[in-house]
Amino acid sequence: MRPLIRLLPLVLVAALAGCGQAQTSANDFKGSEKAVAETIEDLQSGAQNRKPGEICSDVLSRELADKLKSAGNDCVREVEKVTGDADDFELEVTDVTISGTTATASVKARRGDRENAETTFSLVREDGDWRLANLGAS
Repeated sequence: MRPLIRLLPLVLVAALAGCGQAQTSANDFKGSEKAVAETIEDLQSGAQNRKPGEICSDVLSRELADKLKSAGNDCVREVEKVTGDADDFELEVTDVTISGTTATASVKARRGDRENAETTFSLVREDGDWRLANLGAS
């Protein structure tokens, strides 16, 4: 679990921070693919609006939220630590692949005019909604 916690700030700062843009890449998708892209947007919105509780309860899978719990902390505190400055980045979902109850979303993270990283999020279908199963992988 420690490697996950160490990577959390790097992945979330790069991926979550891009919240202030009005454009939405979810509109490039339809059906279930759009629902997956909207989960990424919900992640952005929760970070931008400083609502780590909503990220933990509405965006992350139960398993991932449990993994973020660490000695004396809970998911909300861990997410809060890494979403403190979520205004300078933009996320763009570029591709969605669905296979049964799992999905992957390819996401470009940008800061200003600079492209920072390409990240792939894994998602799972949980209680009828798409939830993040990981915090992204480069």
